[in-house]
Amino acid sequence: MIVLTMGDPAGIGPEVVVKALAKKRFPVTVIGSIKVLEEAAELCGVSIEFKSVDEPKALENAVAVIDLGGEVPKGKPTPEAGLYAYRYIVKGAELVMKGKADALVTGPVNKLAVNLAGIKFTGHTGLLADLAGGVKTKMLLYLDELRVSHVTTHIPLRQVPEVVTPDEVITTVKLTSEFLRKLGEEPAMALAALNPHAGEGGIMGNEEEKILTPTVKRLREMGYEIEGPLPSDTLFYRALKGEFNAVIVLYHDQGHIPVKLLGFERAVNVTLGLPYVRTSVDHGTAYDIAGKGIASEKSMLNALTLAEKLAGKTNRDP
Repeated sequence: MIVLTMGDPAGIGPEVVVKALAKKRFPVTVIGSIKVLEEAAELCGVSIEFKSVDEPKALENAVAVIDLGGEVPKGKPTPEAGLYAYRYIVKGAELVMKGKADALVTGPVNKLAVNLAGIKFTGHTGLLADLAGGVKTKMLLYLDELRVSHVTTHIPLRQVPEVVTPDEVITTVKLTSEFLRKLGEEPAMALAALNPHAGEGGIMGNEEEKILTPTVKRLREMGYEIEGPLPSDTLFYRALKGEFNAVIVLYHDQGHIPVKLLGFERAVNVTLGLPYVRTSVDHGTAYDIAGKGIASEKSMLNALTLAEKLAGKTNRDP
């Protein structure tokens, strides 16, 4: 059973949800608003029946919905929309933590909207980590042809060298290895360098010599299959050619740019480190096209498919 949050009701979340569920039947219960979903289905020209339920349930001829409301104006961030989106996430996490579902898939939310509602919110990942008891999590962006894990994400670029410590790199590698094994793959990972040309012997920065190279050596001694640090201007090409099935990057844009260039509409965001499977679309609320019925459902469809594949698999360290 998958619980699926509708995302910000003022954005494209409801539209990509109904489009994805019209393409393929999943064992899913949506958390959102039946009225908003029905409006989205009509807008997108798909035929789906929704039925209200109190807890996750597989229905034969309808899509189960835990109806928490969500009727708001489309196309802009508002406190009301932010509060609804926040409540969907909290309810979804609660259900999966209680064992009522096997995986959580989340629709797009807007950080500003949630903060306008008076809730300090920097994104799904931090909130879900807090709701799970403060566990250590990392972000992985997934395409069939490229998987990228991030040591750091939503911090200023100038802070990255301070936050990239051996422990943070090791945690990211460990969680990425577990993810690859859940997919049934033997990990073959590579760590991206921080500086151009991997520092070129210290001429362009010494983080590689002081931190990254010794950490890779330590990881290999621990049994992890990993190379690096490698210059990121050639690393992604090598990964696409099949040398590596995951790349560990050090900061947000270092990983997001290649993934979104290759598969902007297809990529899936995966939270590593939670005690359950969580995937998400890798796009935002797109207020500018909300209510037009033109949003692509590919990322949502892939997020649901990957969650279904991962649910129930066990972790296995080296």
